[in-house]
Amino acid sequence: MRASLLCSALLAAIAFPLIGNSLAILASSHSFKNQLEGRDDLEKRDELDKPPIYPPFSEDTQNKHLRFDYPRMHWRSRPWEEGYYPIHCVHEAQFNNFWILDFQVRDVWFEDCGVPWTVCRHKDAKEKWYSILDTLSQVPVGMRQYVANLVILPGPIDGGQGSTIQAAAYTRGSVLVFSPTYFKLGVLFHEITHIMDMVALAPFLESQGFPEGTPFSRTKYWKYAYGNDTAVPTPYSRASWQEDFADAGRWAMSDISRYRGLREYSKGWGACRTQIRAFQWWMMPKIFPKKGICTGKVEGGYAVKVVVVEGQNPLVSLFQPGSESREEGRKRPNTKVAGSGVAPIVLPAGAANMFFAYHGA
Repeated sequence: MRASLLCSALLAAIAFPLIGNSLAILASSHSFKNQLEGRDDLEKRDELDKPPIYPPFSEDTQNKHLRFDYPRMHWRSRPWEEGYYPIHCVHEAQFNNFWILDFQVRDVWFEDCGVPWTVCRHKDAKEKWYSILDTLSQVPVGMRQYVANLVILPGPIDGGQGSTIQAAAYTRGSVLVFSPTYFKLGVLFHEITHIMDMVALAPFLESQGFPEGTPFSRTKYWKYAYGNDTAVPTPYSRASWQEDFADAGRWAMSDISRYRGLREYSKGWGACRTQIRAFQWWMMPKIFPKKGICTGKVEGGYAVKVVVVEGQNPLVSLFQPGSESREEGRKRPNTKVAGSGVAPIVLPAGAANMFFAYHGA
């Protein structure tokens, strides 16, 4: 086992006793499971009307700390065959009014998983390849495995001509898209938590009678945690249950990685303590799997060959029609997880269409 994989395992080993102790107090003092029995009324709570904690958390300080808090995994990467692009990257390039042929594509393998992640970077993006892949390596594998594709843009996200979308980053399904300067671990944790909200506990929620595709954050399990606090983690948490869950997840990751926990960021953090602890209770076993390796992987977008037709709008990418020759078939990158020895993670109904935009601090 290499040093970085060992560091990841040690981080999990150190974190879990802390989390376990905190949650033992939570469970005993609030009778967590008992109080949820028959509390279907919690499902009817629709508004987040509590204020953010004070003094507020500093995202800039958090991002600086996270660079040193989470270990880097060893990785290797390889560029895709010229002319081929993941379909998700094609869609996001078109959505943001960029020409797909200006993007570069690489597969990256991390030592904690047997299948690669596919990343698309615009040639003019501020973030360089090494920085992108090194930062991605710091995301714990139990979070990273829910990312299908990562897209790095060179300019602001505006959704193309006529769009009203203004964002620093966004999540569509299991695809993450970042504008310049916002590709940081704190934002990554926030965005991936959106995916986990829809996917990580889906089997459990369905076993409890919830419809397929129900976000965990919109169930009584999360609303109970909210109801036991007097504040939410950030002003943005008030936007929706999903944003509250995502920001709680972001700060829960710092709570386990800093010696003084969230006291290091705000003396008033206790006002959202139950949300932080509830996230840790439900999600940390997923984020830090026992063996320190991926338990599955969401498949990246399938590879398409892009051709440009003379006289055609260059912002519209056309896919090669018809059947391929045997040689072309060999060149086409394989994005399948099935058959690799790693279990495919399948998004529940509706999850592929979810869209969450992060507007920055």
